[in-house]
Amino acid sequence: MHDLLENFICLDCKKVLAKLEKIRGGGRERVYLACDFDRTITPFFNQKGEEISTWGLLSAKLPAAIRAEEIRLYEKYRPLEIAGKMTVAQAVEWWSKNLDLYEKSKLNWSDLELEVKEAIPARPGAKELFDLCEERKIPIVIVSAGIKDVIELWCEKFEVNPYKILSTKLFFDAKGYVCGWDKNSLVHALNKNEVGRELFAELGKTQPFSILIGDSLDDAAIIDGSDNVLRLFVDDAANKNDGFNKKIFEKFDLILKTDSLMPVVKMIASI
Repeated sequence: MHDLLENFICLDCKKVLAKLEKIRGGGRERVYLACDFDRTITPFFNQKGEEISTWGLLSAKLPAAIRAEEIRLYEKYRPLEIAGKMTVAQAVEWWSKNLDLYEKSKLNWSDLELEVKEAIPARPGAKELFDLCEERKIPIVIVSAGIKDVIELWCEKFEVNPYKILSTKLFFDAKGYVCGWDKNSLVHALNKNEVGRELFAELGKTQPFSILIGDSLDDAAIIDGSDNVLRLFVDDAANKNDGFNKKIFEKFDLILKTDSLMPVVKMIASI
């Protein structure tokens, strides 16, 4: 099984191989995947070399004055998030204020629909990962602090069918303009574990083993557990900073060396 790790950075390979052996021994029918979306299932940059995310797509459509307010919020809260000092209350405030800006701007969904299909690519190997899991009846749950409506359009474009998408849902009026958002669906950087807990507890009754894929340190908490969870970190610059890698290994088992998810596909195929 060592060949399954050749495209990963591994700190404790013995521990990782023991987890893999345990998962394989349980059988594919007892496994599910959980993953982040922005910069995990999608790449950091689109075909034009632009940074892209579900939020960025909406932000680009904001009027200049409102865009300036969004930037002000970003500059206030983003440093706290990067430093790991952002509180749950601050995360709720940041996400909520951003979503309120979209409502205030009355963004038109028909414009956004075309933009999604042109501007948000799939990370190499993502389509293959979804197709393999669907073929083998392995559920994939997307847990994203982005926008559910955008993720659904992306899934439609690439003809993939996740088991469940946990993400913030927008509301639209009869003419297709954003007119609000579902406050009960709010997913931010710090509550991914909370929003998925009930679903994962239910899945865990029949599928006690899981593979988690994320691109931020907070993503490690999406699923509870240790021995039955294999956590994979994916980021286009992950293996260029040894100091950051040390922080990653405090929460994740493996760091993907490449920008492709094909090594993950190979791993899933071996189960």
